[in-house]
Amino acid sequence: MKMKSRDLIFIAIVVLVVGGLWWLSTRNKAKAMSPAPPEHLTAKLRDECLKCHLPEKLAEMELQHKHPGKWRDPKVECTRCHKPPKEANALNLNARQINELVALLRRAN
Repeated sequence: MKMKSRDLIFIAIVVLVVGGLWWLSTRNKAKAMSPAPPEHLTAKLRDECLKCHLPEKLAEMELQHKHPGKWRDPKVECTRCHKPPKEANALNLNARQINELVALLRRAN
């Protein structure tokens, strides 16, 4: 079976669309949480995030198109987009050990 020019054009379009979708999926990823405040090592729930990251600041960032409005939905956890710091994963500690580490870090600062 001989390929016609329209078949090659179709294949090129498919490759461009798939490549474009892949490229778009790599853009604007949410930043991982930094380990700087020790609370980031233990934060698992949305309410823990909103203690420091005030809704007023998030609303302001939303107006500037720097943060999506998903944070308003109580069912959406912050860790869905913002991954925990590498230190929290690398340590692989249980909650008690993490709390002890946080206490040590607070005393050190």
